[in-house]
Amino acid sequence: MRKVYRYFHSCTKLLIAFLCLFILVSGVSAATQVSGSVYDLTGTPLPQAMVSLTTGAEHQGADVITVFTDAQGRFNFPQSVGGINDPETPVNVKVLGYEQLRVSSVSTNDSLELTVIMRGTPNYAAAAPASAWLAGMNPAKMEQLVNSCVGCHQVPAPEVRAYAKQIAAVTGTDPATIRKESWIAMVKYMNYTSAEEFGRGASSAPPDANRVYGVGDGGEIADILYNHFTGPLQELDAYQFGAPLAVTPDTVIMEYEVPRPNAIREALLGGTPPKLWAADVSSNRMFSIDIATGKQEVHEVPFNQPVGPHSMHRAKDGSLWITPFFSAVLSHLDPDKKTFQTWPLRTKQGTPVGIHDLSFGYEHELLTDKKGRIWFSDIGNNAVGYLDPKTGVIENYKVPEIPGRPGNQAALYGLVMTADRTHIWYSQVGIGSFGSFNVETLKFEQSVQLPSINSGPRRLSISDKDVLYVPLYGAGQLVEYDTRAGKQIGIYDLPDRGSAPYSVTWDPKRKVVWIPTSNADVIYRFDPATKQTTVLPLPRAGAFLRMVDVDPKTGVLVTSYGNIVEHSPGPRMALLIDPGDHVYQKEGSAVSSLISTARN
Repeated sequence: MRKVYRYFHSCTKLLIAFLCLFILVSGVSAATQVSGSVYDLTGTPLPQAMVSLTTGAEHQGADVITVFTDAQGRFNFPQSVGGINDPETPVNVKVLGYEQLRVSSVSTNDSLELTVIMRGTPNYAAAAPASAWLAGMNPAKMEQLVNSCVGCHQVPAPEVRAYAKQIAAVTGTDPATIRKESWIAMVKYMNYTSAEEFGRGASSAPPDANRVYGVGDGGEIADILYNHFTGPLQELDAYQFGAPLAVTPDTVIMEYEVPRPNAIREALLGGTPPKLWAADVSSNRMFSIDIATGKQEVHEVPFNQPVGPHSMHRAKDGSLWITPFFSAVLSHLDPDKKTFQTWPLRTKQGTPVGIHDLSFGYEHELLTDKKGRIWFSDIGNNAVGYLDPKTGVIENYKVPEIPGRPGNQAALYGLVMTADRTHIWYSQVGIGSFGSFNVETLKFEQSVQLPSINSGPRRLSISDKDVLYVPLYGAGQLVEYDTRAGKQIGIYDLPDRGSAPYSVTWDPKRKVVWIPTSNADVIYRFDPATKQTTVLPLPRAGAFLRMVDVDPKTGVLVTSYGNIVEHSPGPRMALLIDPGDHVYQKEGSAVSSLISTARN
């Protein structure tokens, strides 16, 4: 009997030793607090370094968590982490002008202390965004390039730079001709890809290669690419964010990955408790993500044709309104019941409505007029219109043409509503214009033409004082316009003019404007009181943003990486971002509070 006891005692000791070894090798236990420091080779702490941790299979919640170092180079993750994906390199650190050299660690049962050493590098290519390669371009050419090409993915994204490297490697007697023909071929390929993807909703006519995101002025764009991208694009000798960083040691970014294949375009919080809902524009699918556990479910918009869930709008009750990319079908989602209601939209002439955005107010929530009608922008017909959800009645009103700015290229895009629910303001991305429409008199009123037809005004926002903010996608600028006085307050250069600001969102408590970008891997924060812009950098290349929402209770920013089409390279993630400024919540992590609410 004693032999049996000694045998089991020995086995138990061996098992304990094996578990201790496993914990040591894996680098983290089931509930570990991760912290550490970031230094350069001289031992100098690196402040505001971006530290990202990829969680393992044991962890519940976000797939990647990012924090920033303090003035002493210290970082702390806001919650215990249950499993790290790569114990050899548990974190990835990004600092402009540096590359990660090594990571050392000291672990206990419930903590992991990391020391990260960074080495200066003359090549900024690994840490700089795509926009860095547009520096020094002729502004007019850059506007044209951004408007034409940065609709699906960044330019030059890593895959574009890889293509440039291949071009440079081709030998021949006439390298200039080889380079030019290569860029012409790429523009043609982009147009065919656009036609294939965005022609899926057409019922009869063959896909048009210039449809939606097609490069209509292909010859001119090929010339711009040929003249500007003359080398392999593998090295970059300098890049700066151009403004102070809008981060603190309490800033937290949570990334939730959606498995491919998909073309995630936008994400919002919806329901009680809140979940992340992500729209897949390549299908009829909506993904729901439990932010506490990371568990995902798929929900189909119930329609017998391609829908392509596109722009999403949060309602006061937590429900979501979703516009389509195909088939002109407006959807309403009850996130708690997981049920949809749909409205196929047609003009009086029987043509589809190219619905893009719905009217919302300064709280960034769906806002109807006084009759309960939902107003929308009609990108296909250069019109504004409404749906009465009670009766199903639809009307639309074409915007008058502007001399010298052809209406067939106008592409009426963003839409907001003033506080009195009497006026809507719209943007026309294709012709550099924005204006207003009176929903009671049904008359167009103000019309504002920007100096450049390629400036690219996209998705608008409006403040609680009815001040309009207009992002200029092509020009890399922000317009501030007083709608009550009918005059422009100012137009401001963003820190990176090649950043492609896709939209803007008024933050009603912070009294600032958040500006997500498509080509710079950042979100800008504009303060109207000081006219100053600061920068919130994002953890990865290809951080193509189309929108940002502000959770009304916690102030957490909600967004997603919107690289489309389905087979376009780039991350497929929905994000929660706590800016770490404690405006909404004085103590603790706002994103942790939101996740705790979802868990309970």
